[in-house]
Amino acid sequence: MLGNIPLDVCPGCSGIWFDKDELEALLKQSQGGASADFNLINPKAEGHTCPRCKSKMSHGGLVNPLLLVDRCQSCGGVWLDSRELDLVRKLLGLTGGPSSEVKVDRPAPAPAAPPAKAPGFTPAKMLAAAAAVLGLVGLSFEMYLYFSPPEAVSFKPSSGLAFVSVLFFVGGIFFLNRADDAGK
Repeated sequence: MLGNIPLDVCPGCSGIWFDKDELEALLKQSQGGASADFNLINPKAEGHTCPRCKSKMSHGGLVNPLLLVDRCQSCGGVWLDSRELDLVRKLLGLTGGPSSEVKVDRPAPAPAAPPAKAPGFTPAKMLAAAAAVLGLVGLSFEMYLYFSPPEAVSFKPSSGLAFVSVLFFVGGIFFLNRADDAGK
């Protein structure tokens, strides 16, 4: 707890997440309520992923060039590494007692994303895959007949079988892709 703000702490790395306006409220309180510019100083696109909305975050100084933070431009949250919280406390003079109480309304947590559906084999997918394989086998056989010497094979190449094989192959691939798109 920092002030009256419950901290979201990562159990793995001890990093801390501040939802939108939480860290800014602490900074305003430490500056006597004076308005300040809470845009990042010298922001750089670091490419870290936001733990809330999964967008890319920027890295830069917040209020002070020494206070380097990762900020999500989408949801407005701020990520501090474990060592950066100590710097925030020193810069703000906060100890977590009643003198550092700050009122912040926390937004409601985002609803959980629906679980992703595992791709399954439906009868339509299996039929489309079988048609594609049958077409590929037919095309391979026709190519074998066409490129083999006539005395080595007992069948002659057939343009009709080649055409049907192409239809099966292309149709199977087309319907297999359509079945994948329908499942999304």
